[in-house]
Amino acid sequence: MSEFAILAPIEELMKVAEEACRKTGETIPVLKVNFDEAVSMAKKFEKDGTEVIISRGTVGLRIIESEVSIPVVQIPITGYDLLRTIMEARKHGEKIGIADTLDVLQGIESIESALGCTIEKYRIESLSEVEIGVQTLLDRKIDVLIGKGIYVNKVKDTNVKTVILSSGVESVIQAIKEAKSLLEVRRSELARTKQLQAILDFIADGVIAVDEHGIITVCNPSVHSILNIPYDRVVGKSIDDILVNSGMKKVISSGKEELNRIEEENGVKIIINRIPIRHEDKVFGAVCTFQEIQKLQQQEQEIRKKLLHRGHVTKYRLDNIVGESKTFQTAIDKVKKYSQVDSTVLLTGETGVGKEVFAHLIHSYSKRSEGPFVAVNCAAIPGNLLESELFGYVEGAFTGARKGGKTGLFELAHQGTIFLDEIGELAEPLQAQLLRVLQEGEVMRLGDERVIPINTRVIAASNRDFEKMVEEEGFRADLYYRLNILDIMIPALRERIDDIPLLANYFIGELKQNIQRDIVGFDAEAMGILQSYHWPGNIRQLRNIVERTMILSLDKVINGDTVMIAGGKDFLTIKNEHSHRDSNVHDQGSLQDYKREYILDVLEQVNGNKTEAAKILGIGRTTLWRKINNK
Repeated sequence: MSEFAILAPIEELMKVAEEACRKTGETIPVLKVNFDEAVSMAKKFEKDGTEVIISRGTVGLRIIESEVSIPVVQIPITGYDLLRTIMEARKHGEKIGIADTLDVLQGIESIESALGCTIEKYRIESLSEVEIGVQTLLDRKIDVLIGKGIYVNKVKDTNVKTVILSSGVESVIQAIKEAKSLLEVRRSELARTKQLQAILDFIADGVIAVDEHGIITVCNPSVHSILNIPYDRVVGKSIDDILVNSGMKKVISSGKEELNRIEEENGVKIIINRIPIRHEDKVFGAVCTFQEIQKLQQQEQEIRKKLLHRGHVTKYRLDNIVGESKTFQTAIDKVKKYSQVDSTVLLTGETGVGKEVFAHLIHSYSKRSEGPFVAVNCAAIPGNLLESELFGYVEGAFTGARKGGKTGLFELAHQGTIFLDEIGELAEPLQAQLLRVLQEGEVMRLGDERVIPINTRVIAASNRDFEKMVEEEGFRADLYYRLNILDIMIPALRERIDDIPLLANYFIGELKQNIQRDIVGFDAEAMGILQSYHWPGNIRQLRNIVERTMILSLDKVINGDTVMIAGGKDFLTIKNEHSHRDSNVHDQGSLQDYKREYILDVLEQVNGNKTEAAKILGIGRTTLWRKINNK
């Protein structure tokens, strides 16, 4: 079926339309229809896929006023058409009359002036006025009536002559061009409408728009899923008949938006936004969007789960834990038991014993293992920033606050675990806030008035003596007892000497790929030295020493001399040392000379690389240079 169809009310127009189609190269069906059958014929074309009807006069007007939804382009009456018809009418009489619509009559006055004649005119507004208009002209004693077929047919039984006002080929061509332009616009608007409808159908928010009288003009499917309202049957109804607490008319009258209101509709708690629709400072409607609060909370949980992909995950499992000593296994047994409950855990032990590793283990074997694991070093963040990091803030809470605010670490740990390392360093005000979070299970962002419920397990750790701190009022007693529901004391490395060989060999395997040295282990003398040291830095220090020895060793098996070099001045206090270098030190009686020899040995092991040597020795390059040249 063609995109267009021409419905001609008279035979003459059919011939003109066919000629216009030939000239434009368009293939358009042309059909003669009378006034009574115009609508039914137009509906048939519409059903068959025609997108624009081209017609003229009262036939076109009849289609426009019907329920036919496709647009109708009227073939215009040009000034040339009028002039040609008037000249023909003057052949039949002096007094000429015309009844027609405004667009036709507008061209009459200039023709009257040019011809020096007066034409009786009657303006027709609707089809119901046709008979009245014609009779009025007859009452004015006209000799000739010009107009379309429906007008001239009204005087066929009188003595008044008639001349049909017809359109020329140029007029039909003009109508065809207008129809093509209209079709392009219509298709563009239809595509835009479908796009907007697709968006409305897809989004999870309920959307309702109303006009300035509160009548619903738009309603999307989510309205049904959220409030169980038949969205496809509410358009055209008053918003107040659909929503008990709509508030839309208030927004229209005030012109002020209402955002993030928590309300209840149809027994469902929702968060709703109402916004006036403006154009040139005039409000001509409003739109509201809303979401179900319960679904929002579920989405929030899903988002927090996705934070697992942003690094908030555990790194250690029991496979990474090395140790067979009784004291260590006792601590591991507590981890397995404590991981099965949600109570707060306090990890204590010297620096470097692996408190964070234990926190990772507790989370990994808990029912929260699928949730986020958020680790915070309370001593590493300045006190004035720690509060905003832990609890978050809203936009504008303080100078320099991020636009849109920031989610706090407690919120990020929702449905998971937050590990507060070095908690003994918390300032007094933060201790009070943390106590409230533990008691109430909710946080409040800086600058906000709303509380946010959270479900977060807390694991705290410190190398401080809490009982002494409480006694000296350096730490709140109520917070300490709140944290110390479950406790794990992690033994120091010197309390588990038998685990040192296991740990040292584990670290060799772990570091091999990075250092790219084929080291197989330590000899007996080297291991004896390692087990004789008191390890104030515990496992962290042991790992550093193992890494140094792997870099410095000339052989696959690390010997005692290499261990002594790697240990540096810290190992000078080890008793019963039998290395050749230590004998030289005592023979010379000069500790300063030993230090210099030790530095030179390290430099030799790293092929003179001062940067690497300084790193192994734990000093700066400037200090290294000074010690080398201080003879």
